[in-house]
Amino acid sequence: MKKLMIKRRTELRVIAGAVGVRLVVYLFSVCILVMMGQYAQPLTFSDFLEAWTRWDSPHYIDVARYGYSGAIEDGKHLFLVFYPLLPWLLKLLHVFIGDYRLCGVVLSTVLFAVGSLYFYKLTEREFGEKAAENATIMLAVFPFSFFFGAVLTEGLFLAISASFLYYLREHKWPLVAIIGFLACLTKVQGVLLAPAVAAEILYAEHFLEKLKARDWNAILKKIILPGLLCTTMLLGLGVYLYINWRVEGDPFRFMYYQRTHWYNGFLPMWETMAYVAKNAFVNCHTSVGMSIWIPEFVLFFVWIMWIVCGIRRKLRPTYLLYLTALFLVTYSSSWLISGGRYTLCALPGFMLTGEWLGRHERWKIPAVAVSAMLLALYLTGYMTGKQVM
Repeated sequence: MKKLMIKRRTELRVIAGAVGVRLVVYLFSVCILVMMGQYAQPLTFSDFLEAWTRWDSPHYIDVARYGYSGAIEDGKHLFLVFYPLLPWLLKLLHVFIGDYRLCGVVLSTVLFAVGSLYFYKLTEREFGEKAAENATIMLAVFPFSFFFGAVLTEGLFLAISASFLYYLREHKWPLVAIIGFLACLTKVQGVLLAPAVAAEILYAEHFLEKLKARDWNAILKKIILPGLLCTTMLLGLGVYLYINWRVEGDPFRFMYYQRTHWYNGFLPMWETMAYVAKNAFVNCHTSVGMSIWIPEFVLFFVWIMWIVCGIRRKLRPTYLLYLTALFLVTYSSSWLISGGRYTLCALPGFMLTGEWLGRHERWKIPAVAVSAMLLALYLTGYMTGKQVM
């Protein structure tokens, strides 16, 4: 009973801390807007909401408001590239909250708290309480973590991916299938959770040993049946493809718009890094260089460090495969301009960071301080309309 009470207090502390971080970031953003904005009248709550509804945010709101068929720009359904779960949740919450922008901010804040809790529990299960605390703090103060509070999919995907990995580790297969279904409705990275399921089942159930022993009954019950159940998560992708077919008669129409309008597709990683490195060095003295290219150049090596560290620390194959898949997809983009935001998906990397700080306690305060300062810097850029996306 005492252990349960301690556990509940810890969980409440994590949730309260996550909400507190979001409120501090929102308050800091107000200070930025007041100090650096050009407002003829005193700053209003609408101005605040508008500041947190930049870049892709209005497109998600348009889909929520008009549906995919009605959300048209230049006579085309360009917003088919945006996955449907966030717009659906915005539409649902709009029944109770009249402003779509406020719906998005409230939703992101709540989901960030939920995601932080599951991320804490997941890291604690693997590496202990100290590592879980460190990892959760580093995720919260990551230089681009302010995106968790914007009207975007980052807060939603944090809650979904963290809970997915937690229940996957607990082998609660029905929950894995349901949450995985939602992940595939949220963003393309959701599909990358499917290989993690295969890795977990094969690793945890010692597939090779059972195969050598020809234990067909165990293979069927412990590996094949859970695997088949979890493959239903891919129906979420099927729903998204159906939306594309229903709107334009082509289930893969979003790929056409990604390529022709959003200038994004797959490219060999070395070619992606070639233009990222070139733009980083050529534009290092400019706003766009500091906002986009230098962070993406630096983060490439952060990803490499995480993967190498995961191999050396014998990170569970489930997490290592997911981390590597995210890395390959992120840095195989023909026009990578949101690398910092995409890095927020790399939960195993933050788990490893928390574990490392637990073993090197003297680096914790400097790491948190530097990351928090960079967070303040990039939040300022985002609030003042720089190319931070």
